[in-house]
Amino acid sequence: MATAEARVVPAATVPSKRFFTDIAGLRGVAVLLVVLFHARIPGLGGGFVGVDVFFVISGFLITGLLIREYEKTGTLSFKGFYARRCRRIIPAAALVIVVSLIGAVLTMPLLRVFKQSLDLLAAAANLANWHFLAQNADYLAGSIDGSLATHFWSLAIEEQLYFVWPLTVFAAAALVSRTVLRKVIGVRVSIGVVVGALTVGSLIWAIQLTPVDPATAYMATYTRVWQFGFGALLAVIEPLLLMVCLRVPVVARVVGGVLGWAGLAGVIAAAVLIDAHTPYPGTAALLPTAAAVAIIASGQLNPVGEKPGPSSFWFVGGLLSIAPMRFLGRVSYAWYLWHWPALVLFETVAGTTSWPALLAVSAVSLAIATASTLWFEEPIIGNRTLRANRSASISVGLTGLVVGLAVTMTVGVVTVKIASRDTVANAALNYQSVFGRESAETSGPVVPNPFQAYDDRPEPNECLLPVGELHPVRECTFGPVDGIPVVLFGDSHAEQWSEAIRTIGDAHGWRIHQFTKAACPAQNLRPVPGRGDPFNKEDCLQWRADSLRAITALDPKIVIVSSLSTYAPEYETAESAWNDTLATLRATGADLVYIADTPYPGFQVADCMSGALDDWSRCDFELDNVPRHEPILTEQARGRDTDILTVDVNDLLCDGNRCVPARNKILFYRDDSHLTATAARVLEPALTKELDAQRFDYNAR
Repeated sequence: MATAEARVVPAATVPSKRFFTDIAGLRGVAVLLVVLFHARIPGLGGGFVGVDVFFVISGFLITGLLIREYEKTGTLSFKGFYARRCRRIIPAAALVIVVSLIGAVLTMPLLRVFKQSLDLLAAAANLANWHFLAQNADYLAGSIDGSLATHFWSLAIEEQLYFVWPLTVFAAAALVSRTVLRKVIGVRVSIGVVVGALTVGSLIWAIQLTPVDPATAYMATYTRVWQFGFGALLAVIEPLLLMVCLRVPVVARVVGGVLGWAGLAGVIAAAVLIDAHTPYPGTAALLPTAAAVAIIASGQLNPVGEKPGPSSFWFVGGLLSIAPMRFLGRVSYAWYLWHWPALVLFETVAGTTSWPALLAVSAVSLAIATASTLWFEEPIIGNRTLRANRSASISVGLTGLVVGLAVTMTVGVVTVKIASRDTVANAALNYQSVFGRESAETSGPVVPNPFQAYDDRPEPNECLLPVGELHPVRECTFGPVDGIPVVLFGDSHAEQWSEAIRTIGDAHGWRIHQFTKAACPAQNLRPVPGRGDPFNKEDCLQWRADSLRAITALDPKIVIVSSLSTYAPEYETAESAWNDTLATLRATGADLVYIADTPYPGFQVADCMSGALDDWSRCDFELDNVPRHEPILTEQARGRDTDILTVDVNDLLCDGNRCVPARNKILFYRDDSHLTATAARVLEPALTKELDAQRFDYNAR
């Protein structure tokens, strides 16, 4: 037997129920990668793969625990399993949810508090991943970076799997042990077959879904089962690995050593080489997942004791078992829970996203996590009364669940009641009341109320084709059948003017055909390899091509086009894309009208205004705060593209370079870039005035 200093433990001495020191260290690696990624440390664009490592670890440990219990007792104690989960997971999560919401109330405007309460409510219900997917949120695109509950998506997946996994293992085991099949195959083989089938199916699903719907592929439970399954399959063959360790120790040492270091290199390579532009999970997730499996397998071939000696450092398990790594593993759950709310609240208060500052905040959150682990989480987990009384453990979990749900719902209701007081009574807004006065109101309630702004959109909503879809669910044609054929074409920044265009059309007998799709520009931007932006996707490219063919077939007399001006970072790219589209539109012979893109705040204006009704200027922003490219306007300034009539009402939304969120009771923006439908309707006379000033022929004679 090895000395106490060497501590590479022979398999024969390894108990069936033991603490894996190397896996504790691997947890530390996983959480460190995630935290450094969230702290925006340069060079770790793929630090989010730490979550993949967590999935593998969970699959291995949970499945191993269930199999050993079934082999020992011939059944599974579901109550015991869920009691352990209730003690281990729910109380700590509930504490973080409540404290995070208190932080939001103290630092955020009212509407953001309401949104945070909804997100944290979903987190408390272990449904955060589906909640964010219902909002079309893309984690890798940063669309939910401001939510205090962003990181709960992965915990929700684990909780959902914990709910069904014991049932799956039990069914697979009972299928053999309680039928005549027990004479043919063993329990582990049966579990391996079932888990293997689920794993393969989930992997195929994830790979196929990633290029089509990356957000769902990333956060859906069924596209992450395979990573849990990889760990589970390793647990199934665990006795084989221990047998190799016992019977051919030289082979075990060599193979285990290679596997471990290759696995660690694979995890680090994934964190460095993968980034937000990598189609993920897809095939790219195979690297960190297989690497995590290799590290755990290495530890099974060469188990490391709790006090690794010099010889154990030939193996990756020796490195992972050193005290600092095991400490990170010990507090990994709490650190994962606490670090993200700390970062979000810090950014809210300080307004900085520099990585040194975020790294410092992450270090502070580690101290908080340590205190939470030592004085809250572990006392509950190790409480003798709770360990002996499963019903009491489940009660503790249910209490945490109820507290999380109750607090988040209460805050949500209270914020709505407070917001309802800030409503403009009998508002009759029109162009003259908003823009007809030299002096403008700069405080007070606005229309729409910030809480209602997000839903203040043009009707019918179905005429803005969502991301991922090719065909509208209704015909988006308006006006008399024999009217002048007019086309409105572009993305959501064209669609925001649709009601105003229809108002103009009603006065001139237009038959308006609307072609608008969210996040899909009118300009023919070429797809960039490796980029996951919606305008790079096949549905956008196909829709634009189909729309241009349909527009050509319509033989329109007037084509009105508009589009977001921030898609392309380089002017030359934007110019080339516009030239392609304009060539097709010019070929129709129609009169072309370009509506200049509206100012781009780059932040949620309604959120800001919900906390600034006493001084709207706190939500002002600069027109040139982001690079904007509008080649049509630039070329006209150079004396070219003069065949296109341009309409620009931005002077009403901005005073020089300073743009305002509201004026005389009207809220201009519903989100971070789109006008409210109310604002667009009020601005319709400004569009008409611009057209009239340029002697536009509404009849296209």
